[in-house]
Amino acid sequence: MYVQDEYYFLNLAHDLVRDHNYELLHIDKDSQEIWLEKQQKDTSNVIRLYHKSFDWGNHLKNDMAQVIYKVQNLRKLLGGKKVKIHDVYVAAQAPVDDWESLKKPLLVKDKKPTEMHVYYLDERNRTSEKYRLYDNLGLDDRSIVQSDNEEVMERQSDELKNLLKTRLVEQQQAEQSVFQHGRPLFTYVLLAINVLLFFLLERHGSSLNTQTLIDFGAKYNPAILQGEWWRIISSMFLHIGFVHLLMNMIALFYLGTAVERLYGTSRFAIIYFLAGITGGLASFAFNTQVSAGASGAIFGLFGSLLYFGVLYKRLFFRTMGWNLLFILALNIAFGVMMPQIDNGAHIGGLLGGFLASAAVSLPRKKKWLNQIGGFLLYLIMAGGLLFYGMHFSSANLLQLAQQSLEQEEYHRTLNYTEQGLEDGKEYQAELLFYQSLAHLNLDENEAAIDDLEESLEVKPDFAEAHYNLALLYASHDQFENAKQHAEKALSLQPDNENFENLVQRLSSNEG
Repeated sequence: MYVQDEYYFLNLAHDLVRDHNYELLHIDKDSQEIWLEKQQKDTSNVIRLYHKSFDWGNHLKNDMAQVIYKVQNLRKLLGGKKVKIHDVYVAAQAPVDDWESLKKPLLVKDKKPTEMHVYYLDERNRTSEKYRLYDNLGLDDRSIVQSDNEEVMERQSDELKNLLKTRLVEQQQAEQSVFQHGRPLFTYVLLAINVLLFFLLERHGSSLNTQTLIDFGAKYNPAILQGEWWRIISSMFLHIGFVHLLMNMIALFYLGTAVERLYGTSRFAIIYFLAGITGGLASFAFNTQVSAGASGAIFGLFGSLLYFGVLYKRLFFRTMGWNLLFILALNIAFGVMMPQIDNGAHIGGLLGGFLASAAVSLPRKKKWLNQIGGFLLYLIMAGGLLFYGMHFSSANLLQLAQQSLEQEEYHRTLNYTEQGLEDGKEYQAELLFYQSLAHLNLDENEAAIDDLEESLEVKPDFAEAHYNLALLYASHDQFENAKQHAEKALSLQPDNENFENLVQRLSSNEG
């Protein structure tokens, strides 16, 4: 009977693997215990096949407890919101005592639902139990034909063992090959360029000096608005201070080597630069400060690993998955809590890296529809950030207004300020201030006074607005109002000589 049981056991495993696409998780040394898994919708079906007899129900119950414990340890490696365990025993005889109650579905209390079903395929109940197993799995039942010749069954059992073990080895080799599509050559080139440029910054001033950063190509919105778009890329290679460089280079080393091995050098380079560009555009659209760093491109590498997780979900969670998600969440949370961090660049780089990865895809995973979709979405995202930064970003409109004032193009200034005031409340006081200057230069003093008064309603401590309003009131012989605003400006900036002189003149009725 042992030969027949083993033959049936191995045929059952082979049928599930070959004809129903179950993945082999484990085969023990003697091929008497085989673990299989397949994800269907939101459920991970784990099948544990065990060729062993149990004399007593308690022994069977203890073994079931061990199976539950092993599956709970595997939870992080299994996809799906729910896990169903199908514990299948193939044996000649069933336990001698009353054990049938163990066949009832068992719900295990855990963070995620885990359901256990037990099947005991002894000689008497083999057909009905196998039918119950396949019915629960939603599979078509196929009979296993057994020979009467034990020598034939022994030989075929050996062949099945070899087939299953070979399948497991091939499966493991295929998984390992996913991580071996390239050598991390370009990562080292990027590291060298970043370090070299950092020392050049230090030699020609300081990486902490704003003007030095601007001279070397940092992201500087006024310059970008004047046509220096190359700063979006050049800023990817500059860093502000040694700590900034060190943290980014550590991240680039670990993430870069992983992504370059997964995607290959050419795909990695495309992903890195495209992510850096969307990171830079997001920074241009949402951050007015001078900024630099490889953070946007590095977050793009996070995005490329997330896309890998989409294509190789099971392998992703078996290897880097949960750790990567934790580190990414930690970095985003840290960026939100620290206002000096350019969060726009981080999120822009993350999304850009994900879409760029979809566009180039992984080696041996060409999906043209996904790739075209990823490329088009990337273009839409990059174009949207550019358009928003040029036409809807209050900060950039404020800078455009300032530039047009310096160029004495006052009607253009009014266009920018009006557009900025329509789009939102951010920088409203400053936009009104520049609008007042444009009106003043167009000899529209009443409009300038209205602008300044509205600006002070938004920002009562705006010293320059108080000073300009004092000058305008004085020019209209409204000396009391002028003196009130001049004194307010001086109280806000006591060291300002212009403010002090104006107060003195108004106080001595020299207005």
